[in-house]
Amino acid sequence: MVYLTNKRKIINDPVYGFINIPDDFVFDLIEHPWFQRLRNIKQLGLTSFVYPGANHSRFQHGLGSLHLMDIAIRTLRSKGVFISKEEEEATFIAILLHDTGHGPFSHALENSIISGISHEDLSLLLMRKLNEEFRGKLNLAIKIFTGTYQRKFFHELISGHVDMDRLDYLNRDSFFTVLLKEQLVQTELSGCLMLLTTSLLLMKRGSIQLKNS
Repeated sequence: MVYLTNKRKIINDPVYGFINIPDDFVFDLIEHPWFQRLRNIKQLGLTSFVYPGANHSRFQHGLGSLHLMDIAIRTLRSKGVFISKEEEEATFIAILLHDTGHGPFSHALENSIISGISHEDLSLLLMRKLNEEFRGKLNLAIKIFTGTYQRKFFHELISGHVDMDRLDYLNRDSFFTVLLKEQLVQTELSGCLMLLTTSLLLMKRGSIQLKNS
């Protein structure tokens, strides 16, 4: 008898509560050893020596960023922005893998392990290797990650003024260091996404153009 794995898992995240894995292929990437290794990479390096609760990992951050990207995609669609299934999956992949290039203690040792090579460079290298392993299934994700895809706002969701990476680490780092007494509530996150939606719609009409910070 063949048993099929249910890939639509639900994860209980300490910051956001129950979050869903939105895509079967995304689940396969989460299960890959190169993403699983992020369980042992501390998000804030040596910060736990001052804030003992700051032991959260890049693995948690990757899943949290994926969750916020899922919210962002649904918000944009609800405002009339067309996003294809292929673009959705590629954006999920790009945000999930954006920090896979981090080494031990994250930014604390980034320039000490390999001089002149950033974690973004290593993340891109790993994405390209995964693309070979999965026979081109990351082609669009790589274009979005590098900002070469024609619909530039997808890259803004990865690395921009109000990207999901930043929204998650501000929320997650403040939660685990207890610098904020309360985590950012969903309405505040939704407000940030609404601001992003407005900016994208204005950009679509030619009124403004987003620039990377």
